[in-house]
Amino acid sequence: MPMISLAFHGAAQTVTGSKYLIRAGHDLCLLDCGVFQGLKELRLRNWDSPPFNAHKVKHIVLTHAHTDHIGYIPRLYKFGFRGTIFCSGPTARLAEILLLDAAHIHEEDAYFLNKKKATRHDPALPLFSTDDAKAVLKFFKSVPMEEDVEISPNISFQLHPVGHILGACSATMTLRDGDRTKTIRFSGDIGRYNAPLIPDPLPPSNCDYLVLESTYGDRLHPDVDPWETLAGLVNEVVEKRSVLLVPSFAVGRAQQLVHMLRGLEEQDRIPPIPVHVDSPMAIDATEIFCDFPGLHRVDLAERGGEACRLYGPNITYHRTRKSSQAINDLKGPRVIISASGMMTGGRILHHLIHRGGDPDNIIMFAGYQASGTRGRHLVEGQKTVRFHGHEHTVRAQIAQLGGLSGHADYSEIMTWLTAMKEPPQMTFVTHGEPDPSKAMAERVKTERGFNTTLPELGDEFEL
Repeated sequence: MPMISLAFHGAAQTVTGSKYLIRAGHDLCLLDCGVFQGLKELRLRNWDSPPFNAHKVKHIVLTHAHTDHIGYIPRLYKFGFRGTIFCSGPTARLAEILLLDAAHIHEEDAYFLNKKKATRHDPALPLFSTDDAKAVLKFFKSVPMEEDVEISPNISFQLHPVGHILGACSATMTLRDGDRTKTIRFSGDIGRYNAPLIPDPLPPSNCDYLVLESTYGDRLHPDVDPWETLAGLVNEVVEKRSVLLVPSFAVGRAQQLVHMLRGLEEQDRIPPIPVHVDSPMAIDATEIFCDFPGLHRVDLAERGGEACRLYGPNITYHRTRKSSQAINDLKGPRVIISASGMMTGGRILHHLIHRGGDPDNIIMFAGYQASGTRGRHLVEGQKTVRFHGHEHTVRAQIAQLGGLSGHADYSEIMTWLTAMKEPPQMTFVTHGEPDPSKAMAERVKTERGFNTTLPELGDEFEL
């Protein structure tokens, strides 16, 4: 029976795995298609068959390129998805490197576990392969922001810049079923105001239904100067001739940190120090950042006539495994920036083995650490973390660089909402752990008078 409905198959009572299934008439469309991260019980869901018929989904609309919003697409392909994937131009470029990198990590982790016989599975398999990732890339179609895009007689959408990372958008979906029309605004991940590189989020217009993120729904970002904190940590490792090890998201955060380190050096707040960016994905992302100069808050070529500010004499980018391994032999002082940002995998784990045991070294977390991740464990004071089949003791200092989160806090989310002059019929509060989501829903209800609800995984609402 034709209808308009919205189902939540991810990012409901959790901060990862964004998947919203939209039904309009006989058409099915996904808004985002991400993997679950963090707690094992959530990660295991990535291996389940999707709770809908993948081959009947003809369209996916993406808000941005982070893995918890796009990382399930190659897996969905294995179950029959062959539709079109719509997104902004930067998101399409970033998605290519993110999906290929994720596939590479899945394959490497499976290979390592099989080689060390550190798995209960025989053999361990990747969640998806490089071939799967390459296969879905041909389905991507970049579209202009702020323009109507009709993808079927029953579904059209607009993308609106929302800060957060390069190319990130909120999305307004217009859904039709016969004479009925409904609009849903998906916030995506709302960015910060006055961020170092990314412009402020564009304010939203009125809509019938709102799907609102709540990653920081119960918290305010610390009122700290991240430039001062970073300068202090760099100067400490310079004095001790040690290493500042930074688990970093390869897209956005790595480029932000390089920009800040260059700025601090130019202001004579830190001495020149070697900076190593050890992530093939971060290297590719940096090239993409430099290819979209008009989408940044600052001009990346603003000083010295450089082709791009994200390259410099003290900055070394490491693409190959051999180049990455060579960093192990280098003494401090130096900064090593490596993915992944929550220590869920990747080269950062190998650097943790080599640098984590030295109490003079500092591990600096510069982003949100989801529940269940190794990053969260270390931030909360845990001294051992398990990976590659072994327990590893961490004696290095643990520090956090506040003020750089790509996510708006609850005050900034409320600021973003002030542009909506009429309340939606319902606001679905998602993309947050239970306590932040509950707090955000109550705040929006109390301060704005919006009707709110907290969907659970698998819930479907007829609109």
